[in-house]
Amino acid sequence: MRPVFVQNRFPFHPGFLSFLKCLLILFCVQSVLFCKKDKESNDDLVTLLGINLYLRSCAGQNANPTSGMVGSLQRYQISPSTTSSSITTDNNPHHVYPPQQGVTKKNILSVFYPGTGSSPCDYGAILQQGATRGYHVIGLSYPNAEAVNTICNQGAARSDANCFEAVRREVVTGSDESVYVSVDGNHSIEGRLLFLLQYLAKNYPNEGWDQFVSNGSIVWPSVYVGGHSQGSGHAAYQGKIRNVGRVSIYSGVSDYSLQSASNPSWYGISQQAPAGSYYGFIHENDSIANLSGNMNQVTDVWLSPLGMTGALTNVNVGIPYGNSKRLVTTACNGMGTFAIHSCPMVNGFQTVWNYVSYP
Repeated sequence: MRPVFVQNRFPFHPGFLSFLKCLLILFCVQSVLFCKKDKESNDDLVTLLGINLYLRSCAGQNANPTSGMVGSLQRYQISPSTTSSSITTDNNPHHVYPPQQGVTKKNILSVFYPGTGSSPCDYGAILQQGATRGYHVIGLSYPNAEAVNTICNQGAARSDANCFEAVRREVVTGSDESVYVSVDGNHSIEGRLLFLLQYLAKNYPNEGWDQFVSNGSIVWPSVYVGGHSQGSGHAAYQGKIRNVGRVSIYSGVSDYSLQSASNPSWYGISQQAPAGSYYGFIHENDSIANLSGNMNQVTDVWLSPLGMTGALTNVNVGIPYGNSKRLVTTACNGMGTFAIHSCPMVNGFQTVWNYVSYP
């Protein structure tokens, strides 16, 4: 995979710069206390442009969502508030793709959770790949302005051993668990997903969205969840509490207490997802995800306690990657910190995405 480099004169859109600012906030967690010099931050910004990951600003689409065809795929951009008047914040549109016409339908819903400060628009390539494989695909918009590692590694939260699980449970389910975030059931990941599925079933009755809801509840065994960065942690946590069919982790899970130099206890709780259903893909030098400074922090957690079997395998070896559930890449080496963290989301990894998310 050869990156496409872009000259520095590329016209930055204000919304694009706002998105990169959110990524910078995420990286600043790494030292709490952990901001880098302006020059290196600027280098990383140029690098992101160079790998063509966030070339197209999503600010316009988020402000004025429209639906239509993307190549051979139907895409719906649906504001969360459109699905329920009870949703009043974090209103960037969900991105929804029914299965591509002419492809055998999997009758499985794949839901993807964006990373900190980003929106579904930023992950179009991996969402579209799922639709070409016959999946019903949703890129879900949810409250993700602040990284979980930021929340739980500052102030009183630093000494709260339950911070990570409480924050994730509240964001995922809307249960009142944490004093550090405020997310009710309607605004939670699961609340938003249910509202969206009900909206789709009503407005697009011939596309099969109704099969994922029964008696007002989501049919979790027919749902695959995945995410990037912060979103990967929510997916991993959801696999602990819901019997989802599959969990796909990109550039995470990175929860880590700097105060106690330890992983959170929720990693070790029993999972409701089937054994062997967790898969992961990360850059081997991802210093944002590996908050502790140990570049094996994340992949060690994958092995135990998350139970993701197989040797660490570079995707350069080709499919089936030794049947490992722990995949790494060295693509983007020599690039900036943000580029490395986002590398698994670069257009060009479709074969890896098929293995991790869309079998």
